[in-house]
Amino acid sequence: MSPLKAFQEALRQSPENIPLLLLYGRACLEELQMEDAVSAYEKAVELDSRHTDAQLGLARALLLSGDASGAAVRAELVLQQDPLCAAAHLMLSRVHLAEGDKTRARHHFNRAAQLDSSALDVGLEKDLGQTLLDARKAQQSNSGNGAADGKEGASEGGFGSDGGSDLDDEVFMDEPPYDWRPETFWMPGDPERERLSFEDIGGLESVKEEIRRKIVYPLQQPELHRAYGRPVGGAMLFYGPPGCGKTLLLRAVAGEAQCNYLSVGLHEIFDPYFGSTERNLHQMFETARFNAPCVLVIDGLDSLAQDRRQVRESQLRNVVNQLLHEMDALRVGNHRVLVLAATSQPWSLDPALCRPGRFEQSIFVPPPDEKAREVILRELAEEKPLGHVDYKALVKATEGFSGADLRWVMDRAAELTLGEAMAKGHGAPITGALLLKVAEEHQPTTRDWFEGMRSVESEAVTERSWMTSEVKKFAERSAKR
Repeated sequence: MSPLKAFQEALRQSPENIPLLLLYGRACLEELQMEDAVSAYEKAVELDSRHTDAQLGLARALLLSGDASGAAVRAELVLQQDPLCAAAHLMLSRVHLAEGDKTRARHHFNRAAQLDSSALDVGLEKDLGQTLLDARKAQQSNSGNGAADGKEGASEGGFGSDGGSDLDDEVFMDEPPYDWRPETFWMPGDPERERLSFEDIGGLESVKEEIRRKIVYPLQQPELHRAYGRPVGGAMLFYGPPGCGKTLLLRAVAGEAQCNYLSVGLHEIFDPYFGSTERNLHQMFETARFNAPCVLVIDGLDSLAQDRRQVRESQLRNVVNQLLHEMDALRVGNHRVLVLAATSQPWSLDPALCRPGRFEQSIFVPPPDEKAREVILRELAEEKPLGHVDYKALVKATEGFSGADLRWVMDRAAELTLGEAMAKGHGAPITGALLLKVAEEHQPTTRDWFEGMRSVESEAVTERSWMTSEVKKFAERSAKR
């Protein structure tokens, strides 16, 4: 059965399912079935005239059908309902470009860049010879250098070129209206975020797929996600032994997710003054909401959300209460914010944080398996002058080692070889025998973590068991080594 026929069959069963109508409309556009696309979007608009995606979908279908004026009417209706809708401004930019009015096209293009830092329309950027990121930076520069009347420095098609005086004095909507600023905030297109991706991390394929399922796929196909009743956003908690790649995973998400990326260190949150930590925490979430869709990354969550039953200081309890409030606000408001957090001590977290609706999904990040260890060892070997190495034997000798342990083995072998080379006055390669010797003498740091996990579970300190079947499997292997 073809995709269009599958959608048609589904719509016969659920003819008033707006997300399904939007999916069908888009599928018709991809198959160049313009009349069917227009009909599908018109049906969705008839069911909900204030549905932004339905109106903009209809505008796109009309524009592709040659009805530019009809498309403009639909986009303007959206702006009447929501003057801050960047997608509607991009649609009007396309309409004016189709009509040959490049000045007005640039006007709406620049307005979209101002309103939404995550807006993206590669085709339109190519036609206008300017990227949305460049437009936004130019506007910020002009805003900073502008004259007292707020109109100098506007470029052609900018805020002062089309009689748009109502735009001149507005603030950039993706700039938080307060003094707190994150140290790490990357927009789509920022070259810094492309330096690390999932391809640079050996192993953890199931964990990577969980992250893609939670944020990459929903942003690529939001209508399909909504058709199954799933909002974009949520929260995921990664836990496991230190040195196994949790922090690296969180950093690599920036290279995978095409949306804003906000990573906050604990030093940016904690403040010695009473109430300031809670304020910083609120501003962190407010920044993420302001720049949605956005990934919000918190490393070291256990320091921020300790079990309130084990905490005496009222300020720390207030911090946990504030965090719970912010998580609930994300859920209720459907703000398209995905919170990713990591901890090496999940048992110390407040139980209220891990219930459904907050950090509803907890993912164990295990030590690398055999395949991953070989990948990591070979990558580390590229930095060293190695002789012949039996990787199969070395992989077997490093059972239970974390990525940090594997790096230590390589570095320790290099250090011993360097010392010998300096004593002899000439260089020598790092031998496979030395690597095996160092690995066999080293106790994996993950063992202490698994033993601690067993101890915590036996004492029943928390209300939640973190010893899943996968964790137990690795714990048993660690105990046997």
